[in-house]
Amino acid sequence: MKILVVEDDQLKLKDIQRFVEKVCEGVHVDSAESYATAVSMCYSVMYDFVVLDMNIPRYDRTDNDKSIIDNGGEMIVRELVSEDIFIKFAFLSGYETVGDESIESFDKRMKQYCPETYRGFVFFEVNDDSWKQKLGKILREELYAENTQTIARTVSKVGSKIELLCG
Repeated sequence: MKILVVEDDQLKLKDIQRFVEKVCEGVHVDSAESYATAVSMCYSVMYDFVVLDMNIPRYDRTDNDKSIIDNGGEMIVRELVSEDIFIKFAFLSGYETVGDESIESFDKRMKQYCPETYRGFVFFEVNDDSWKQKLGKILREELYAENTQTIARTVSKVGSKIELLCG
């Protein structure tokens, strides 16, 4: 399983990466700190899941443009959907609202926009680990679903080979 974490705060990013690697043993975790890098990586790598911050810089810190995109995580999802790239994703943010919209309203809107790929909104607090429980549950469900699909494909292939051998 390949996971991309989009987060511009380096301390938060390291905390999230360590947690994801602990919950999903053996998973490959990449990171992006900007809109441009995240979109580019999703175009070039087949990720199974993306964890998105909401407000992110347009470009990496090394670039001259330091502007922040409000709802940048959502803009990444919209960009990918417009290119027919459908990756399962969840938002992880320390903001209690999304612009002027409540988390509940945003959550409902995203469920309608991406019912097949949206997995939820996780509220991040530095001094409260409850985000780990919610994100962990989402990731374990995705890992279980992926493992179940892999087993089903393997059983199907084995069954086909036995059928060929036994006629």
